[in-house]
Amino acid sequence: MKTVKAVGSAIKNFMIIFSFVVNLILVVVIVGLLLFIFDIKNNIVTPLVAGLHSSFVGLNEATIDWTIPVRDTIPVVLNIPLQTNTVVTLTQPVPLSVGATIELPGVGTLNNAQVFLQLPAGLELPVALDLMVPVDEMLDISLDVRAVIPIEYTQLDDPIQNLRLLFEPLTRALYNLPGDFNEAGNLVGDVLAGRPINLLADGERVPDPWIGFSRTAGLGYELYFEAVPVPNQPVETGIVPPGGIPALDAEIRPEIYDAGGPDEVNAQAVGELQIYGVAPYTYTGDFAPEMAAQAADLESEEGQSP
Repeated sequence: MKTVKAVGSAIKNFMIIFSFVVNLILVVVIVGLLLFIFDIKNNIVTPLVAGLHSSFVGLNEATIDWTIPVRDTIPVVLNIPLQTNTVVTLTQPVPLSVGATIELPGVGTLNNAQVFLQLPAGLELPVALDLMVPVDEMLDISLDVRAVIPIEYTQLDDPIQNLRLLFEPLTRALYNLPGDFNEAGNLVGDVLAGRPINLLADGERVPDPWIGFSRTAGLGYELYFEAVPVPNQPVETGIVPPGGIPALDAEIRPEIYDAGGPDEVNAQAVGELQIYGVAPYTYTGDFAPEMAAQAADLESEEGQSP
């Protein structure tokens, strides 16, 4: 009986020691794993995702500033109307022979008398010009055309914004997740205290996505406010980028989902565009194929004309 009790006591002591060792190992593994996770989160995942997000933000904020040299020769054939009063100078003497009636005191009147005159070189004469000046020349063109185009004012804005929307919720969540044991303890304390946790909050922890560019754009450009011809002005379609994961995207763009979501908003926008007769190829991304088709039709019509 004593032997059985001794064996049982030994097993009990072994189980206690074994359990303690196992628990100690688990605690060490968990601590090491947490340290490893914090390191991955702080040094790999967050910089990678935030870098992608900031790159898309920077791409959307970029401005194309480029000067295009134009050097060419073009034919100019036209008639220029010329109507003006001017003064001409004679380059050589001009003889004149005119008929005249001359009154000679004491003699009488000489009818049909012939008078010979000469206008000297250098004499200035006022004249009125009213004529057509034909021009048929080759004109040399030498222009430097500067184009300053903010990306956000072009159709590139939509796909770039959509890429930004894909990564922005993840970026916010990564920055708002704890990065060490102290922050993890605060997060657990907030959860246990029943305080709301918003990992998508755009607060002080989320840095400015894009800090600037290595070169300027638009410096010294003074034509920003020149009026664009009305036929060239784009129409705001009302179509919005589809965004990323709906549940996360709704936290970033609640107004879109309050209106039924991107699909509903876009369907309504397309319906209104059809009512107003806006050509679909101008907003569906089919501009290049449409222009190619029109060029092919024009070439076919020219080939069939006699």
